[in-house]
Amino acid sequence: MISEFTILYIMICMVFVMVNNVLIKASGDVVEKEGILDFIRDKARDNYVVVICGAGTKIGEVLRRKGYDTKFDFHGRITETFEERVIVRNVLEREQKKLQDGLVGTGANVVIPIIEMASILCHINGDMYVKAGYLGFDEIYVFTLNDRVEGKKKIFEGFDKVEIVGV
Repeated sequence: MISEFTILYIMICMVFVMVNNVLIKASGDVVEKEGILDFIRDKARDNYVVVICGAGTKIGEVLRRKGYDTKFDFHGRITETFEERVIVRNVLEREQKKLQDGLVGTGANVVIPIIEMASILCHINGDMYVKAGYLGFDEIYVFTLNDRVEGKKKIFEGFDKVEIVGV
């Protein structure tokens, strides 16, 4: 005779086997485009969804208004002061909140590409953040503007699970 606990355990395992881990990166330039939130909601119905929120253009605008020149290297945007890093974090957190508000009740998790090492704020280029999480996800979608699709394909060359979606 099978116990109720065993049956419950089997049912829970079946649920976890059927659920995919889905990573979606939505740059700040595309998150408000028609269909993006619907795509995320649809994926979140049957999957565990993590959304990386971007805000590169908005970050650049705020830094320029504050008198900072924006420079990039292979790793992404270069910040030289704590104030610049705080500005980057604040802009990303505002975008994260807006996206979270649009996804209330879906179960989707919205994250920003920042890690903190001890007390050091380390923002990470969103594409590199996707690469860092690559092995943990079954499906990966990177939403970008149509004119950036070819560049993104080069960035993610060899990352076979990544699907670039132009909007």
